[in-house]
Amino acid sequence: MISKYCLIVFLIFSCTKIFAQEKVELIHADSLSGSTENGVTVRIASGNVQFKQGNITVYCNSATQYIDQNKVELRGNVKMYQDTLSLFTSRGIYYGNDKRATGENGVTLKDPNATLRANSGVYYFNEAKAEFHGDVIIVNPEYKITSSHLTYLRNTEDSFAKGNVVVTTDSAVVTAENIDFYKRQFKTFAYEKVVINSDSTIIYSDTLTHYSDKKESYAAGNVKVESINNNTVLFGNALENYELKNYTKLSGKSKLVQIDKKTPDTLYIYSSFMEAFRTKPEYYIATDSVDVIRTNFYAKCGRGIYFKDSAKVALEKEPIVWQDKMQITGDSIYAELPGNKLQSIFVRKLNIPNTKPSFMISQGDSLFIDRYDQIRSRDISVYISDDKADSIRAMGNASSVYFIYEEKKANGVNNSEGENIYIYFDKTENNVSKIRIEKSVKGAYSPETETGKASLMLPGFSPRSDKPVRR
Repeated sequence: MISKYCLIVFLIFSCTKIFAQEKVELIHADSLSGSTENGVTVRIASGNVQFKQGNITVYCNSATQYIDQNKVELRGNVKMYQDTLSLFTSRGIYYGNDKRATGENGVTLKDPNATLRANSGVYYFNEAKAEFHGDVIIVNPEYKITSSHLTYLRNTEDSFAKGNVVVTTDSAVVTAENIDFYKRQFKTFAYEKVVINSDSTIIYSDTLTHYSDKKESYAAGNVKVESINNNTVLFGNALENYELKNYTKLSGKSKLVQIDKKTPDTLYIYSSFMEAFRTKPEYYIATDSVDVIRTNFYAKCGRGIYFKDSAKVALEKEPIVWQDKMQITGDSIYAELPGNKLQSIFVRKLNIPNTKPSFMISQGDSLFIDRYDQIRSRDISVYISDDKADSIRAMGNASSVYFIYEEKKANGVNNSEGENIYIYFDKTENNVSKIRIEKSVKGAYSPETETGKASLMLPGFSPRSDKPVRR
């Protein structure tokens, strides 16, 4: 009984809704003819045709009205108006039951907030929603969007675009396969093949959210950042970019690449986390598992700072540097690479408890790879010329182990101590040309036959083979 009652109520409600449906009314036509085809009542109107349904008014050159279906096919100079909305097309259909209009062969929608054009489209009057397709463009004084397909919500001014989408605002140009644009929130969400071009950077990613009012961007997936003003490129898994602050933060397998257009040398910096400060001076901070590579200069540390304009690198937290055959360790290491050429390396011991002296190891040539020259002191300065050591200064409680060779034959070892040790190299012969020791000097020479009795390793000697690799 209850089921029958519910069914009757449903049928009454449905029938009431059908009969209450507002019909599309023909207001004017220069000529009118009618017929019945297969039981369907059809009217053909021509010349200055006008229809009306509620607050919707339709004009066209000619039309075919299907009375029973409450549908009108519109042809020639079609115009539709609803309050502040205007819709123009050359050919379309108006469906009165759901107040929906289609347009083809070019369609234009205008309201006080935007103008929307496309090859074809559908507009839902009740929902204030447009779905346009083919060479779509929407223009507003504050933005422009072009795409293959676009859905526009008039009440919120939100746009959802697909296919070769380009969004242009005062703060940036965003391109992607898909973009959701929230005008009143100043928000652009893009995904798939995303590129954003702003004042000083170009960002590539899988997804991106951009806030035009704050000029902030948040990207994820295969992130790449190109600096417009220089030849520096950043990579990472996720990004935060603050254009007004000239600050970018990358995380997840971050990488910096700086290409020197004048030379074949390229600088690589890898880390778990990287920050870019595009101020004056411009610098980058790499944190956690930092690797640095530049030709035959290699470094590892827990935190590194790269000063781009002066081409200087500061390494902290257990830094280690390899240059040619040298290995250098200390509390902090500072390297200068003007013109992408290594010029000097400075190693400093910090004046805090539990820190270690600076240490340098230099491996012998291919005939004596098991022999290591060593220097240990508070601070070490290495001066480079043409990628070879030119001179070394060990300052503060210095000591050294240096192997001697004559005519490519081993000839003993020198053990030296002093307050400061200065070593000068003959680059032509590729060997030490002079050693000078200052204050509290101690030294001992052991001939080759007695090297087994000499001390061949200074305290802290620890050669490593974990050089960074380019990836």
